[in-house]
Amino acid sequence: MRRTRKRYCQLSPEERKKSNARAYANSEQRRGKISPVDCQRCGNPKAQKHHPDYSKPLKVIWLCRKCHNLIHREETTKQFLQFINNLTR
Repeated sequence: MRRTRKRYCQLSPEERKKSNARAYANSEQRRGKISPVDCQRCGNPKAQKHHPDYSKPLKVIWLCRKCHNLIHREETTKQFLQFINNLTR
């Protein structure tokens, strides 16, 4: 695994922020403060966390892998921004 992933001390400040947000969200999920739900885009029961804003690590959107990849390809489009704004209200 270390051949492809940088050590924490080698991460840029932005990468550290993302890493910390993911770790905190995973920890809170194990403690039961965050509960997985079906994909908020298509309803697929196999969903994963997506952080629209890494400064708010507990504010996550649940998306299946297909929708998550689609969202990352659409991040700069109006459709994506409208979808995120509707979910985070």
